[in-house]
Amino acid sequence: MKVVVLDNGTLSFVELEMKAGGILNYGTDLDDLDFAAVARAAGIVGVRAGRAGELDDALREAFVHDGPAVVDARTASQELSLPPRLTYDAVKGFSLFATRSVLSGEGNEMLEPAKTNLHELPLLH
Repeated sequence: MKVVVLDNGTLSFVELEMKAGGILNYGTDLDDLDFAAVARAAGIVGVRAGRAGELDDALREAFVHDGPAVVDARTASQELSLPPRLTYDAVKGFSLFATRSVLSGEGNEMLEPAKTNLHELPLLH
């Protein structure tokens, strides 16, 4: 069995649910948990790909091994996966989260998601 962990360093779905509910982030960081090292500690092959350019080699190493392996593929922590349809409640909750972030002096929490995800917006012609 081969397992690929898409590791963004946070509990992203929990974080997104908190944001959609208008709640500021709390307790969702994984503080650089190394899933490959955990696998090696358990006697399983563990390979970490810290950058996109390392992923092919990490996957190759895992798949040529005759036995279980874990690939810890680091990803951007603020990369959003938008649902096909946004609901009013989700937009309202995220707006509440953004407002609370700015008013609490944590407006910088809005900068990283913006920088990471702006490339995903369709260009207007």
